[in-house]
Amino acid sequence: MRLLLTFALFAAALPAAEDLHLGRSLEQWNKELKAGIARAPAGRASPGRDGLAGNQGALDALTAALANKDSAVRFWSAIALGEMGDRAATAQQALEKALQDPTPEVRVWAAYALARQGRADAGVPVLIEVLGDPERGARLQAVTALDQLGETGRPAAEAMKQAVSDDFDYVGRIARHALWALGERACPYRNCD
Repeated sequence: MRLLLTFALFAAALPAAEDLHLGRSLEQWNKELKAGIARAPAGRASPGRDGLAGNQGALDALTAALANKDSAVRFWSAIALGEMGDRAATAQQALEKALQDPTPEVRVWAAYALARQGRADAGVPVLIEVLGDPERGARLQAVTALDQLGETGRPAAEAMKQAVSDDFDYVGRIARHALWALGERACPYRNCD
């Protein structure tokens, strides 16, 4: 009987299962984001596709995290907002501000999020700009975002044609795939034209 009572008290102290994302409540994720102790894991694990994605508190936390001093938190928050698509429409102003972020990868995923919300006019030009960044990791992020956007990324087709011959092979590979998916290449491989 004592064991049953202990279990009942323990279970009552736990948040409801539907209020958890990766084993933590929204309140716990917010606390970690604000404290900066979770850094990338908190931003990355914050709901994008599933979990608490329908929760306004989650959206508010991710939007606020776009202004975090840690670029990793801003990066993962922008990714999560992009995965939310139209459900993150109230974050548009913060995402537009993030298009000026000093970290190119944050700009990329903020641009992606805006494009997913029907704001390709604001997002795609930023992705094109980052395709010319001297840092190859930033170029890789930009071409990946364009590939994921599919038809929405079509205005960047000419820039992606240039990226096919990028000195970083992964950028070229993804550019070839994106162009093939748009019908701009005969195949996604290097020597198919």
